[in-house]
Amino acid sequence: MACDFRTFSILQGSFLFPVLLTISLFSGIYSQTSLPGYPSLAGDYEKNEGETITLSCSAIGGNPLPSVQWYKNQQLVDPGSSSSGNGDGIYTVGSSKVTYNNYTFDVSRSDNLVSYICKIQNSLMASPVERAWTISIYVPSEQPFISGPDPTITTALSSGSTYKYICTAQNGRPAPNLRWKLGTSLLRSIEFHQGITENTTTNADSTLSKSSTLSWVPIVDDNGKNLYCQTDQTTARAGAIQKSTSVPIVVQQIPILQIGFISYTAQVGSSVTLSCRVISATPAITDLFWRKQVNGVYTRITIDNNRFFGGSTSNANLTISNVALSDQTSYQCSATNSAGTGNSGATTLSVSGSMFLFISRLSIMRYRKIYKLIF
Repeated sequence: MACDFRTFSILQGSFLFPVLLTISLFSGIYSQTSLPGYPSLAGDYEKNEGETITLSCSAIGGNPLPSVQWYKNQQLVDPGSSSSGNGDGIYTVGSSKVTYNNYTFDVSRSDNLVSYICKIQNSLMASPVERAWTISIYVPSEQPFISGPDPTITTALSSGSTYKYICTAQNGRPAPNLRWKLGTSLLRSIEFHQGITENTTTNADSTLSKSSTLSWVPIVDDNGKNLYCQTDQTTARAGAIQKSTSVPIVVQQIPILQIGFISYTAQVGSSVTLSCRVISATPAITDLFWRKQVNGVYTRITIDNNRFFGGSTSNANLTISNVALSDQTSYQCSATNSAGTGNSGATTLSVSGSMFLFISRLSIMRYRKIYKLIF
């Protein structure tokens, strides 16, 4: 027979009398029941999608020992491995026993900010004690892609025109930062800081899709470069992911031409050369020609190598021989490439003298030649 001796103090009047109370119980029958302690939780608050996480829940004490179970929202996901419902195990701390349940799983995007609830309960409790844990799940966005330009082009962008490009990064959390850059490589590029608008939408699975629209006016110097879209996204534990995509830039420019002088003068029967220079053209010109104004309309001059010379891609100048009064008018130099046709400013040819004087001079020259032949 086992005995449990406990001493109680009874206050009677102004005197304190110790009283010895002896309780005799059969061995194995006596036990003290108790409630378990409040559950203690441990785990990670942040995880990247696909990583493994272990959520630990433990409760100290309790007689009988409590069950320790994990729920996702209110759905049981881990009842504990012990057949007696005592979680994943029991260990001793001092004179107390601790019951614990470690729930290990691979996180997915659907686990973001979901309540994982640990419930502990023994037979003395009418309802379990609960404690919740939430996890922020970081989801890398898909590879960004660029669409555009708007308006669409056939072969190249036109220098000086405005175009829109859109970069999209889908299904990530949190939404990434989108950056536009232009250069021969990503490392040798210049970032845009103007002409950018952004939009973010929330998907059904709580991930985010983000788009960035760039309005941009290319110049000739941009020809042969690449337009980059780079994403910078935060991951769990203060990490970061960078992704990028690019499109090649081809810029075309209609020829820009310059005449030598705004006016020329020539005598009837003489020769005159009107000069023209191609300042720039992307791509190179495929045709160059001169036009003269006839009855208010510029008409292309036919190079016949008799009266009219030059006016080509190899020689931009126009030479007029045997100048006539009818040649007095305005002239314009033009050139064409795949971007279009560019025109110079107008130049004016003034012709002096008369055909009579010209014929007289020719006659005198002929007589002189005949005279030399005879004598």
